[in-house]
Amino acid sequence: MRPLSLKGHDRALTRVRFNREGDLLFSAGKNKAPCVWYTENGERIGTYEGHNGVVWDLDMSWDTKRMVTASGDNSIRVWDVETGECTDMIAQPTPARSVTLSFSGNLVGFSTLKMTKNLSSLCICDIRDSEQMKEGGEPMFRTTFDHSVVMSLFSSLDEKITVGNENGMILQYDIRNSNEPFATNEITHRFGITDLQLSPDGAFIISSSKDKTAALLDVTNLKQLKQYRSERPVNSACVSPIRDHIVLGGGEDAMQVTQTAVSAGHFEAKLYHMVFEEEFARFKGHFGPINTLAFHPEGNIIASGGEDGYVRVQELDSEYLEFTYDY
Repeated sequence: MRPLSLKGHDRALTRVRFNREGDLLFSAGKNKAPCVWYTENGERIGTYEGHNGVVWDLDMSWDTKRMVTASGDNSIRVWDVETGECTDMIAQPTPARSVTLSFSGNLVGFSTLKMTKNLSSLCICDIRDSEQMKEGGEPMFRTTFDHSVVMSLFSSLDEKITVGNENGMILQYDIRNSNEPFATNEITHRFGITDLQLSPDGAFIISSSKDKTAALLDVTNLKQLKQYRSERPVNSACVSPIRDHIVLGGGEDAMQVTQTAVSAGHFEAKLYHMVFEEEFARFKGHFGPINTLAFHPEGNIIASGGEDGYVRVQELDSEYLEFTYDY
């Protein structure tokens, strides 16, 4: 199947996500406006205008009514998906790096970067509470870090949030109890975390890192179950909803791209067997590192966003769906 190549961003992509039904694809990049597309034919429905800097992350609620974005313009914005209107904004002292919506869609968790005298922070606000959402409002949960938190993820309903920071540490908090993490993982990754994603069944977290590996972690205690090795830094990883497969994306660091041939840069998306940790397929497409990956909820499409500014929607053919792994 010929992939769709979507051009709606004039700079590198930072995040692609499907909604729960999979009919819409959302993308954010280092330009100011996130986009929404029809998955079926790659038609762009519209953009969300309002940010004044890079949009690092986005997430949407289970019913696709609400979207949240984290931006380098020191703000988190809440959007009405249908109308494109910004309904709320939370201003921060430093750039917002990641954002996540809880299972119910009522709690928004976000992290900010460490800059000058401001420590990196993780905050959780209830969107229904206007006091928490206003400027200077006190969030329901807040904790600070010495190392910048670059990824946050609600990993269990509205109760637990998992974060990954720039020195490779992954921490998990129960927001009902205390500001101290109840689970940590310091040994799996040696360098900065680049992505954290929940498996479709909610049992695992897959983490990717600049140390050229991705890891499958137990969602309850962050224990490492499997590790997948690549030849280049891994920028994103996600789990198939229908097969025991993992897809990894990354490539040569963006700073060094001009010095390497496309073939040497390893800009392909790579499919691994979840249990046996072995690579069995890869597909090309991007002319630079892959920054973000997402599996369609039905498991037959992979969306990727690259440093080249393109979103590619790769439909997996029947050969893949019938593929059996040789033990």
